[in-house]
Amino acid sequence: MTDFLTSLSTSPDGRLVCTGLDHIEFDIRLARDGSCPTTTKAAYMALAAFADIEHHTTLTIESAASWSAEVRHRLLPYRKTIAACMGRSVWTFDRAVDDLVDRQFLLVTPQGSPDNPAVPDANLYQLTDRERWARQLLERAHNRTPAQILGPNGQPLPRVLRTPGIDYVKLDARIVCIGDRSPNYKAVYAAVASFTNINSRAVTDRPPTIKELMACTGLGRTAVTQALAQMRKDGLLATQDNYLPASKGGGKTASSYFLLDARLWRARAAAREADELHSFTGGSVHHADEGVCTTRTGVCAPHGPGSVHHTDDIKRSSSKSGREPLPDARRASTGGLPRATRSARSRPEPNPSGGTAATKTPKPRTKTIRTTPSKPVPGEEEVFAMIDALGVSKHPAIKVPPLRRAVRDLLLAGRSPEHALARINDGWWRAGAPERVKIREIRGPVGYLAAILSSQDCERPDCERGLLLGSGEECRACGLRAAERQARRAQEHLEQETANLDQAVRPAASTAPYRSRNLGPVR
Repeated sequence: MTDFLTSLSTSPDGRLVCTGLDHIEFDIRLARDGSCPTTTKAAYMALAAFADIEHHTTLTIESAASWSAEVRHRLLPYRKTIAACMGRSVWTFDRAVDDLVDRQFLLVTPQGSPDNPAVPDANLYQLTDRERWARQLLERAHNRTPAQILGPNGQPLPRVLRTPGIDYVKLDARIVCIGDRSPNYKAVYAAVASFTNINSRAVTDRPPTIKELMACTGLGRTAVTQALAQMRKDGLLATQDNYLPASKGGGKTASSYFLLDARLWRARAAAREADELHSFTGGSVHHADEGVCTTRTGVCAPHGPGSVHHTDDIKRSSSKSGREPLPDARRASTGGLPRATRSARSRPEPNPSGGTAATKTPKPRTKTIRTTPSKPVPGEEEVFAMIDALGVSKHPAIKVPPLRRAVRDLLLAGRSPEHALARINDGWWRAGAPERVKIREIRGPVGYLAAILSSQDCERPDCERGLLLGSGEECRACGLRAAERQARRAQEHLEQETANLDQAVRPAASTAPYRSRNLGPVR
């Protein structure tokens, strides 16, 4: 786990914080609604974290009247508090609240201060999603026939617009209340969660593509990929690359996703149980039955009545004794000792004969990762010769890792050198890349050319310029060939109209009276 996820569940003294909700319930249709702004979704998440999990209603002023001011400002949904959870201004939160009210997801009731009702205090927010989910459950129970997956025009309905079959998804309550993560990040988190199992947190059927995540969030490709990369960096998401079988071209398909937030929920539940047990026993030291102690091998041996259970000190790593242990969200708290106590334990004990009892720890050996170079691919010499002719690098293309990787991935996906030449013609020559390199508009020609060879405009991995590899049929997903034919027909029609106009003008010019310089006009 990274520091980002660990800091969500730790207090300043290094103990696991287990108060509050573990997860919230977020409407799945709103998670897949690309027309809803990401700030509106972030406001919904923050309000759900402050609401009761049973009724989805925030606390009232009367219920918090006996609390201190610090607790009130922490648990009541003040506008500044929710705006800080969103990472946006108060005015942005107000616009998001208006949007939620218009979408019939929220009811707002103004409240006054307990001392003076005329002074406004934290509002009372009620999420109406539970009523919506109850109606959807009754509709599904009444309609037992499978939902129609064809749109009004007879075409297959996109998956993001179909009825998902469930009402809500679970999102981590701490992550949605962190203002350091943008609303785009949280919207992509909700979109990925809508395609995963609510319990196992893994993709149930076909993984979502980047275009489907873009349709769910209303964001561009760059924003979605950056949010996914940040989620992987935070330790919240694990991905797995998928490829088609060799019989179908072996191209890359949509990646599988696995959310790691359930680990945080289990860790918080275990820490709560440990706190309850600690309060139940009154903090007494645990004594084993019949007075036993643990040996190095882990076997319990009798040691007399009333002996204390000690841990095995030999299994500790001396190389990490001087470092402050960072609590891992995957396991429960180890007792929650203060930082000064842990540091005191890590110091070497003084030796009466002089010096200290600390021994010199050996430096850990650097781990060596061995990689095997990729094997040559048939036809790569022709593509490398085309790239070398462009002069984008002073080194041969086969020795430049980005170009070598892009060329071999392209050919391994079932493409041919002719396909590589077509991509270079379109993305390099017709796009005016040489002139753009001269004026410094393209600062990295090597990476730009590698992106041209690796780009895939169509969602089907076996589509190349509107044709399917192997069968040669036209791809209906992108419709590139149909657009080219339409443009060609428009150009032919324009040329035919121009030729007809030329023919209409020529007879008129031939029958016009001829005027000579020496003779007068014809009468």
